Formats: sequence, structure tokens, C-alpha cells
Amino acid sequence: MLERLLIKQFAIIDQLEIDFGSPFTVLTGETGAGKSILIDAVAILLGGRSSSEMIRHGAEKAYIEGVFSFAAEHPVHQLLAEGGWAEEGEDSFTLSRELNAGGKNPCRINGCTVSLNAYRQIAAGLLDIHGQHEYQQLMQSQKQMDILDAYGAGPLAHLKNQVKEACGSWRTLEEKLASARENQQAFAAKKDFLEYQLKEIDEAKLEPGEEEELAAEIQRLSHSQKILKHLDKAYSLLFDLKESEPAYDLLAKALHQLRDLGKYDPELTGIYDRLEPASYILDEISREIHRYKDQMDLSPTRLEEAENRLYKIKALGKKYGEGTEAILKHRQKAAEELLTMEDFLTKEEEWQEEAAKAQKLYFQLAEELSRQRKEITKHLEEQIDSEFLDLAMKSAHFKVDIQKQQPGPKGFDAIEFLISTNSGEPYLPLAKIASGGELSRITLAMKRILAATDTCETLIFDEIDSGVGGATVQAVADKLLSISASQQVICVTHSPIIAAKAGQHFFLAKEERAGRTRTGIKELTGEDRVQELMRMLGGDTTSDDLKRHAAAMLKR
Repeated sequence: MLERLLIKQFAIIDQLEIDFGSPFTVLTGETGAGKSILIDAVAILLGGRSSSEMIRHGAEKAYIEGVFSFAAEHPVHQLLAEGGWAEEGEDSFTLSRELNAGGKNPCRINGCTVSLNAYRQIAAGLLDIHGQHEYQQLMQSQKQMDILDAYGAGPLAHLKNQVKEACGSWRTLEEKLASARENQQAFAAKKDFLEYQLKEIDEAKLEPGEEEELAAEIQRLSHSQKILKHLDKAYSLLFDLKESEPAYDLLAKALHQLRDLGKYDPELTGIYDRLEPASYILDEISREIHRYKDQMDLSPTRLEEAENRLYKIKALGKKYGEGTEAILKHRQKAAEELLTMEDFLTKEEEWQEEAAKAQKLYFQLAEELSRQRKEITKHLEEQIDSEFLDLAMKSAHFKVDIQKQQPGPKGFDAIEFLISTNSGEPYLPLAKIASGGELSRITLAMKRILAATDTCETLIFDEIDSGVGGATVQAVADKLLSISASQQVICVTHSPIIAAKAGQHFFLAKEERAGRTRTGIKELTGEDRVQELMRMLGGDTTSDDLKRHAAAMLKR
């Protein structure tokens, strides 16, 4: 239940604190006292939309805090533990929201700042607020289906999940088929284009790094005459000089002169040893020069072939990416895309078979879901009619109409709640005949019936007495008291009959201090509560008869 509510600097509320100590609490006060503002604050506490305009004029921020406690088996405890926001065994926790004029509005769970999505996940299902908007929702077909399914509880929930999954599988396959059919022509054109690219690249027979090798070869062939000329000159200087002795012969003579000097001084042996390998190096250079010249292709056609080859690679590079590696990478990507496309086209028949199976499974499950819903409606109709008797709607009867509609993730049922308000009158949709007072009573009936399956343990009713009076108000008050046996009920009301039924009574009033208007709150007990009931009854607050009447209401 909601144990404590703290509101600071919100709208005309300076600071307001409420400790809830009863399963049934009422909030009363004159019109404009701030009751609706308090409901707005609770909605924001639960993760509702906020605005800096809600901050009290002159303040930098507003603050809303709620302390909640739930039974150990309530699912909220597992969510808190999984998020690391509460220790195991804790039976209460705090939610708080801050509204800042600067725009940042932190959300906190037990003092830990969390994202709004995580905050809403925890807040969802803690507390329900029922006002005129929620009563209007009751007239929507989708909301009526949710109510019926909630009444079906566990077995129906499992079947609904199966229907949703089957619908998703069927639709996915149908979308694949539709895409394949719509894109047949586009696929054919793209397929031809990809095949052309693969053929063009494959015919080029590219090798990674070939472009660099060709550039080096063209550089070499373009300067072949100069290379040969300098190689011949170098060879002549080293080995075959005509006008004087070549370097190789001079080196041999130098080695001859040094060979035996080590006998006289060991230091000279080192000079000989360091010079001797030079002759081997010159021998190797001689062989390399001959080998290079023998391998050199001096045919004029080779240079042309190399230049043409490089031009072709560069032309392909303009289409598919600069360099052989980029071209080959594009080739791989095109091949993979073509393979995927061919696989997509060839699977159409397979998808048709799978889609037919998925459709069959969906309709089998949806048919069973519809059958179970029809079974459930019988019990729901009986219970609603029974609740109507308690709510001073003795001639009213409730009926659930189930018709087939387009298949969807919740099945193919269209749910419509019908009501006959008087004996012999036809059943008509709620939207056509239900008044605000009737809708509030129907909502009460639904809540009373669904209490056993509802994980939400706190219900706030905002002026549920609107549009009802006399014996009906008494019936509504009794029903609220009945609901409070299993769920916490907080009710904003103008009805003294409802107010008298509550175990706890708070009075809200506007007051002026230092030229500022603020909303104050006071828990009423004893004589103060009698006085408030007298005010709500609308009579002479000095009347002893009225006072006795109000006291008698409380006593009952």
C-alpha cells in the first residue's frame, strides 16, 4: 500500500505530507482546494508526464515522494532486487521525482537515480488512479477486451501469449512472401547487374598487389636502356676495363701483397681477413648483373602489355574501388549479395508452406482463445449482475458480445460490453446509454470482481460519486468499503456518505499566508470530522439535529 506521500513546491502546494494508516482513506474539501492537484502529483510520482510549469511560482524545483509497502510475494520485490535497488527481505521502498526549472527531472528508487524507463517499470501496477478519463476508457473495445482477459487470469494469459507468438510468426512469413513477390522484377534486374560485375572482375583475373607490381615493372621497362648502360659500365669497371686494370684484378693484387705479412705482425692478418671477403662479394655481384640482364625483357610489346594491364585495373578501380584489393573486396560483396538474392528467391515456395502452417496454427489457437473467452463471459456476466444489485442497479443486466474481426495478435475477437438498464429494454453498448454515474458504478463492479487477479494494491478514485446520489451513493460507499478489504482505497469525494465510511479522513483547504495562496491538509478525527460531514451535508453547521445526524453516520 501507499504508506506516505510527501509533496513540496508543487503548483499551489508549499509542503504537504500524508501518512496513510487505513485501508480506506477519503480526501475532502471545498472545490478548488487542491484535491485535483494532489491527484496530478501522484500521477507524476508514478512516472507520468511532468512540466516545469508545475513548479510552484518562485521555487527552483518541486519534489514528490511516496513510500510503498507490499507483501513479500509481490512481483515488485523481484524487480527491485534485480535492479539492485533494494535488499532482499525489505518490505517497503521509496519512489521520488524531482522537477527542476532547468529541465533535468531525476527519478529515484530508494535514493538511487535511475532512468525514467526503469522507474516506470517499477511504478507500473503499484497504484491505479480512476477519474473521469478512466471511466471513459471503459467504453473502448480494446479496454473491454483487457478487462475480460484479466478476469480469465492465468490459463487465458498463457493462451494469449501463444496466439501473439503465432500471429507474429505468420505475419513475418507473409511479409517475406510479399517482399519477394513485390521485388521479383527489381531482383531480376539487380541479379543481371551483379552477374555482369562478377564476370567483368573475374575475366580480369586480378591478383592482390598486382597494381603495384605493374607500376614497378613499367618504371623498369621505361628506363631499360639507361639501366643496361649503367650496368655494363659498372661491370666494366669491376671486371673488364680495357684501358687499365679492373677493380677485381687490383683487389687480387692487393690481397697478394697482404697475404704473408701476418707472419711478421699478427695485426696485419686482421687487415687481410677484412679485405678478403670483398673478392667473394664482387664474384656475387658479377653473377647478379648477368642474371638481371638475362631476365630483363627488352621486347617493346611487354611495356605496352604492362601499361594496358595497369590501365584496365585503374578502369575497374573507378567502378569498384581503387586498387586490386578494393576491386576483389567488391567482388566478394557482390557474390554474397547475389547468393542471398538467389536464396531469397528460391525460398519463396518454402515460405509459402511455412506461412500456411503458421496461419493454420494461429487460427487453431485463436479459435480456442475465442472459445475460452465465451466460457469466461458467462461467469463475468453473472458476477457483474450480482454487483449491480449491490450498486442500486437492480434492473440492469450486463452482457459481453463477442464478434469476429480481422485477425491480430490478440486473436480475432471484437469485444463489446452491453448493458440493459431496465427490464425489457434491449442491450446496447455502454457508450450509447451509460451515464457518468453508471460508468463509475460499472468501474467499481469491475474492480471488485478483478480484485483477486489485480497486482495493484492501491486504488485512487477521483470523485467516483459524480453523477450519483441517494441510495446509489450509499451502494457506492458500501462497495468501496468492500474493495478496501483486499486493496487500499483512497477516494477524493464530495459525498458525506462515502466520507463517513472511511477509516481515515483528510481535509484539504486553501489558505493565504504572507500574500501567497497555499493548500494545507489536516487529518480529521472526532469533532472535526463531524463538522466536515455537516459542511458536506450542506445544512446549518450550528444545527444540533444535523450534528447528531453526522455523528450517527460516523457511528454506522
